[in-house]
Amino acid sequence: MRTIPSTLAIVLFALLPSVTNAQSSGVTFKEQQADQLEVRIDGKVFGVLNSGKSWSKPFLFPVHAPNGKNILRTIVPTKADQGSSKEGTDHFHHKGVWVSVDSVNDEKLNFWHEDDKIVCNKVEHATLENGSGKLTIHNTWMQGDKPLVKETTTATFYPSRLVTYHISLSAVDKDVTFHDTKEGFFAVRIAHTMRETEGGSIINAGGKKGSNDCWGKPSPWIDYYGDVDGKTCGVTLMDHPQNFRESRYHVRNYGLFSISPFGPKTYSKDTEAASPVTIKPGTEGLQLTYGMYVHDGDTASGKVAEHYQEFLKVTQE
Repeated sequence: MRTIPSTLAIVLFALLPSVTNAQSSGVTFKEQQADQLEVRIDGKVFGVLNSGKSWSKPFLFPVHAPNGKNILRTIVPTKADQGSSKEGTDHFHHKGVWVSVDSVNDEKLNFWHEDDKIVCNKVEHATLENGSGKLTIHNTWMQGDKPLVKETTTATFYPSRLVTYHISLSAVDKDVTFHDTKEGFFAVRIAHTMRETEGGSIINAGGKKGSNDCWGKPSPWIDYYGDVDGKTCGVTLMDHPQNFRESRYHVRNYGLFSISPFGPKTYSKDTEAASPVTIKPGTEGLQLTYGMYVHDGDTASGKVAEHYQEFLKVTQE
């Protein structure tokens, strides 16, 4: 039997760590079950997409900061009751990171509260040469047993823990109108200990602080940070300047954090007129782009403003 010379063996052994690191560096994906897909950054789990038919919509849960802490509330309620805010079982429909809205069409269909369902039909994933990874999520918004809206969401994950969401909504076979509402659209339910009620902080791009001053206001971004198991963690939501109108933030002291273009009247507390949005079959529909950035530390140490510039750059490439 031929043996490898000792000097060559040493060289090959020395190369093994770099090969292993290369294979696990950047964003990769790993299927856990048919309806669960891990998103990994440098070999460690960043988040998990849950898309099973038992859920009323697909969602990410958990989502980890660089320090390994989950920035989402640890309970994912499954029953339609309001539960206890103290124990984290309130608002059963606040599941991780998700997309939905209420007040659709004259029937005021409610995908936000899960009275109506968003079915995940297919999930595709790919790793890209720049170290990022892309999920393409194909959903159908249902009115009873009939398809109403086709949604294609492309979520691109970057090693920096920036995630860009491009959300495309098209009408299937009749007009679809999104009425004025605060309940939507791209949303996060943060960890209980990060909440403003527990000492957490909220700050927007213009320097406004706290949920009272930031709620309902347009801003390029809002950052929400606080303590998780002795570590400071934060999550930023970002609006894109090329969306059809400025979005507003439904940011609450109890931990709900969302961004939406659909409620100018509600968010302005009736100082602006309602402006429903209608999409018609056979057209491009509605295209929206948002960002989410997960970080260690507060807004300054997490370099939120810099990562907003990253968001603008990668969404224009």
